[in-house]
Amino acid sequence: MTLPTLAPTDACTGCSACRAACPRDAIAMAADGEGFLRPNVDAAKCVGCHACERACPVLAPGAADPAPTCFAARTRDGTLLRESSSGALFTELARPVLAAGGVVFGCVWDQGTPLTAIHAAAEDAAGLAAMRGSKYVQSDLRDTFREARAALRAGRRVLYTGTPCQIAGLLRFLGRPDPNLLAVEIICHGVPSRAVLSRFAQTLVKGSEPPPRAFSFRDKTLGAWANPALGWRLPDGSQAAQPFYGTDYGLAFAFAVSFRTSCFRCVAKSGASGADLTIGDLWGVSEACPRFDDGLGVSVIAAHTAVGRTVLDAIAPRLDAVSLASEVALRGNPRYFSPVPAHRRRAWFMAHFQRGSFHAAVNYALGGPWPRRLAARAWRVARRVVARFVRTQNRGG
Repeated sequence: MTLPTLAPTDACTGCSACRAACPRDAIAMAADGEGFLRPNVDAAKCVGCHACERACPVLAPGAADPAPTCFAARTRDGTLLRESSSGALFTELARPVLAAGGVVFGCVWDQGTPLTAIHAAAEDAAGLAAMRGSKYVQSDLRDTFREARAALRAGRRVLYTGTPCQIAGLLRFLGRPDPNLLAVEIICHGVPSRAVLSRFAQTLVKGSEPPPRAFSFRDKTLGAWANPALGWRLPDGSQAAQPFYGTDYGLAFAFAVSFRTSCFRCVAKSGASGADLTIGDLWGVSEACPRFDDGLGVSVIAAHTAVGRTVLDAIAPRLDAVSLASEVALRGNPRYFSPVPAHRRRAWFMAHFQRGSFHAAVNYALGGPWPRRLAARAWRVARRVVARFVRTQNRGG
């Protein structure tokens, strides 16, 4: 018997499609030294069927979509817009699925384990609400691929949302299209591990105080859409907040020193995941679609399939939307097209962030306190730079 050959360590995304595909449950996902989940094959259980290899999206990457149908869009529901990170497209896509007796899969904070993002199923408004808002950490997909397959086999509608690599893994696992499935990917900059987030959380408390159990990333009630705040609840119940990109975690995220190695060679960009829809923020909104440049938040949405376009048509009455050429709609999102470049001190940061001062590890990774301050300032003006770039391109250079 020949044991399977899965994706190389630096390319494995941790999507868990291999684990879900194994008929003998011979694969378990376990955290590595950096805190990222990776598959471990139990040779005693493995029967050499190689179903795991067939499910791996890294071993069989998809093709990019050269011409997606794009829109700038946001909900017409003002309350929902304020509660959402961007334009509330995820919730508007999910509501018809739930109304039809379907199930929505998305990322939530695990109520049992602090600072752990997991994928879960929602079948009502309360479950859906927990999925709203960005979680800037890699989620544990648990058994949701199998749960989604079971729901589809039962004839239920399913919406599954995740990063491009997670959607690619789901679709490889399922093996064939299903008209009841709506696969939605988010534009992804990259993912830190739970270990990095947990270590950062420890720096926010003193003495014996418990660290935060969850974070609110990009909460519009705490900060602005384009200049997000990181919020968390204190032991006394009050709310604390800091500008996200002014925190050590935010800077490590912005400059990719805390990311999984596969993020630097992602094979699921430009719609190559096979997703029906891609959603993200419409960066460069002031030039791409000035009518939405009011600070309330707006999404870019790209449809790649007939299923995706049909769904958008169905929810159009609930949206304020403008059709955009793909090169205009996506120009402010370089991570839609290509992976984030690897940071030269990423390996050093990962080797040291748990050993001593998290602040010192970030400082060194970014080149010291002065370069760090310059980096923070540069990131705060990045959105204006994007807008200027879009304006120049629209005028022909």
